[in-house]
Amino acid sequence: MNKKANRRAFFVCMFIFLIYMSVTMKLPEKMSFQRVSADQKIMTANMNIPMQKNIQQAIPEVIPVSATEEVQAKQTETKEVKARQAELPVINKKTPCVVSGDDCIEPSLFMSIPLVCFAVKEGLIEKQGLIQAGKNGYGIASWKKPIDILSDKDEQGLRNISKTIGIKHTLSFLKQEGIMLKEGLSAEEILLGKGYVLEKKKLLSLYSRVVSDEYNSLFPFSDHGTGIVRRNGQFEFTVMSAKEKKQHAVEDGGWLMPNLVNLPIKVAIDKLAIHTAKIKIHGSGIVAEQYPKPFERTSGEVGCIIYGKTQKQ
Repeated sequence: MNKKANRRAFFVCMFIFLIYMSVTMKLPEKMSFQRVSADQKIMTANMNIPMQKNIQQAIPEVIPVSATEEVQAKQTETKEVKARQAELPVINKKTPCVVSGDDCIEPSLFMSIPLVCFAVKEGLIEKQGLIQAGKNGYGIASWKKPIDILSDKDEQGLRNISKTIGIKHTLSFLKQEGIMLKEGLSAEEILLGKGYVLEKKKLLSLYSRVVSDEYNSLFPFSDHGTGIVRRNGQFEFTVMSAKEKKQHAVEDGGWLMPNLVNLPIKVAIDKLAIHTAKIKIHGSGIVAEQYPKPFERTSGEVGCIIYGKTQKQ
């Protein structure tokens, strides 16, 4: 009896040991069979290779319907944006003022006049007040009236005016006139007319509404060959020639000597040619001195002298 009992106990222990080993080595999973559909086309050459991994690789990624619709909507929106951009006039960044067609223009300094007139009218700046402008020929900051800043096209003075007006008042004024600009523009960019385009008729409408007769001395106001003139009480765009600019300066009876110091000789001559043909040049390169002095009020075709110096490399 003891021998039979011992033999039976031995086999029971062996059976338990084999079951334990099979569970430890995951033999049931390796020996199991799985049904695979024909669409997945999964073939296995060895029974010991797990088939679940192959099934996951064979199943294609399914994109939800909502995601597909979102992708299509974005593609459609991108096409529409590109189509609208293709219709917009192109701005040449090298030239501040570019007329791109018959209807639109990058306003450049043309925007400064109605905005400054608006600011004076609303009391944001004083008409006879002095505003810090560009430096004079001696490197000292000058102070000018708003109308003189406009007349001299003094960009530093215009920047200081834009800070005084502020973006809130600027956008409010333009909104009242039916002009909506793209987001992100600063008050300085708007006043200097950089980085956006505007319909010419809307720009002329601003002039008609806020630019009164007391600013007639500013006209014709030109910038890079294009000008705005006032004829019979109406403002209009025109292509300005050097002869027309000089004739207007003589008829006007007076003009402010521009600051030519540190400008290339050629640029200085172009600035003076608007007002006078009596220009004498000594030297070359960059303007070191000038006569009359910067911002000196002159009249007629006064004689101007430019002293140039060559910059050291």
